[in-house]
Amino acid sequence: MIRSTISRAARRGARFRPAVACVTWAIVTGAAAAHAEPVKSDPAAAEALFRAGRDLVKKGDYAAGCPKFEAALELNPSAGTMLNIAKCHEHDGKLATAWEDYHRARTLNRETAGAARKQELDDIANQGIKDLEPRLPRLRVVVTAPPAGIEVSRDGKDLPSAAWGEALPVDPGKHEVSAQAPGRKPRTVEVTLEEGKTSTVEIALEVDTTPHKGGVPVWAWIAGGAGLALVGVSAYFIYDDLAAIDALRENCDVSYNGTYCASGYDYQADNRRKNLDFGLALGLGSAGVLALGAAVYGIATAPRSRPTESQGVAVAPWVAPGAAGASIFGRF
Repeated sequence: MIRSTISRAARRGARFRPAVACVTWAIVTGAAAAHAEPVKSDPAAAEALFRAGRDLVKKGDYAAGCPKFEAALELNPSAGTMLNIAKCHEHDGKLATAWEDYHRARTLNRETAGAARKQELDDIANQGIKDLEPRLPRLRVVVTAPPAGIEVSRDGKDLPSAAWGEALPVDPGKHEVSAQAPGRKPRTVEVTLEEGKTSTVEIALEVDTTPHKGGVPVWAWIAGGAGLALVGVSAYFIYDDLAAIDALRENCDVSYNGTYCASGYDYQADNRRKNLDFGLALGLGSAGVLALGAAVYGIATAPRSRPTESQGVAVAPWVAPGAAGASIFGRF
């Protein structure tokens, strides 16, 4: 009987699975569409910006005209706009950037309407690439005996290992090649590239034998010691406060007619002591906690001489009859 019930439930679940899948897919795709950023497209504005940029460039004002082309490309990517941007970069001496622009223009040209117009733009892009090829500076980065975890960058951008040893097109001018790896001395090499020439930068990282200074700063130990002392003094005043309260309870009775204390007992002295102890315990205890927090921060952020070892710090409060405090321990 149980098997029959389970079988019927399983068959009902199987019938509902396609519907559930469809609903789930609709929810997922709907959420994705709702959160997708709207595509920037404004062909009319792009055309106006393109014409404004073209007029400025014709007058020789590249500084004002070229940003117009960049804005037009964002609003409506087209091969014609990309070709003008390539010309702008070529004018500024950014040959590798212009070379890349011509290649992108050929890709965008696939969407150009009209065979004649498409062929015209392809010819311009191909001619631009052909003219720039012999002028391109190239940079080859050679990494000798790369250690584990090495990171190489060119002008602040990661250079993947597949690109090492390849002569890659780069704009003329100064460039920086940097490399770093765990346990090795970091290295940065500056190189100035010239048109039509290939330069090679060789990177070999030396083992870092410099002793790394570590240790907790003195102020952290002072703060920790002061914090422990303040917490200890605060604990004493708490103990004394409780002793005063006990004395008041033992020598005085409270009734609806008032408070009556034993003859000869100075209740005012113990009452003042109770109030004073409470204020001192609260103030000194708060200051002690702040000092201990500063000490923990100083210990946790101190440079380590052995970074591979597991490190940590902890504060453990303790209480004993008539005293209390906190201990700082860990591996430093």
